[in-house]
Amino acid sequence: MLRRVFGSAHIGLPEHWLRTNRALTGLMGLFLYHHNSSVCAAKIRVALAEKSLPWEGRLLKLDGDQFDPKYLSLNANAVVPTLLHNERVVTESNVILEYIEDEFPTPSLRPAESFARAEMRLLMGMLDGGASGIHYAASVATYAIAYRHHLIRAAGSESRDALGQEIRRRMNPKSRLWLEDAVFQGLNSAVFRKSLLLIDRLFDEFERRLAVRRWLAGDEYSLAEAAFAPYMIRFQLLGLRFLIERRPALAEWFRRLENRKSSLEIIGWYDPENLDLLRERGCECAPVARKFLAKESGRNANGL
Repeated sequence: MLRRVFGSAHIGLPEHWLRTNRALTGLMGLFLYHHNSSVCAAKIRVALAEKSLPWEGRLLKLDGDQFDPKYLSLNANAVVPTLLHNERVVTESNVILEYIEDEFPTPSLRPAESFARAEMRLLMGMLDGGASGIHYAASVATYAIAYRHHLIRAAGSESRDALGQEIRRRMNPKSRLWLEDAVFQGLNSAVFRKSLLLIDRLFDEFERRLAVRRWLAGDEYSLAEAAFAPYMIRFQLLGLRFLIERRPALAEWFRRLENRKSSLEIIGWYDPENLDLLRERGCECAPVARKFLAKESGRNANGL
């Protein structure tokens, strides 16, 4: 797959690129604004890889550059990904996945049977849903376990005032609402504990499904796998692989998923420093997560 990544020092509409470089990408005209470790951006790269589609892109640092007025003219929510296709703008990662499938239907990433397609979309919808969604849980867990340490270093302090200023500089209002408590309190955060429970319940649902089928929505890999693959890899980096391995059908599915060639579009894009941070802090988190979930399991068993 041909891929050229432009730096994010200047963000703007890629008209010049589209005019002068169409020969490089055939007539696909696919241009992706993305970020190294964003799970939402990664799932678009996964789908593009599954379809062997050539694309070009621009990496954002998400250190405030997402608030550049030129980028906001494309994506008013100041988030990634944003897809441009022949100069048309598509936002929201699940919508982009469906758009790519509509525009480039071969090979198909939708189940052939209508009920299976409905199940696929229901699964993808589990990622959304605000504070009850899996994207929320993944974001909170990532910051509580690992990324808060980036902000502490940037702020030069763990004080709420210093961290609060760094949060406001880097995050859009929706992200701040979700993540402030996770940044301030880390593994002691109530929202972190809630997120662990959401992830544990998701894995229960996946185990139930995968016990009777090869993939989440049937016998074939689908957009549901493309959507969840970056989250699953993030969870194992964060020290939560033990939750996968204790569920045999889920563990077998995950091994197939992470060994798939398209998964290189997830782990291969991580900045090495971020990857080391996630793994290091994930090792520290694992015993804390085990203890909390074991305690919750005991409470539920006793009807508390």
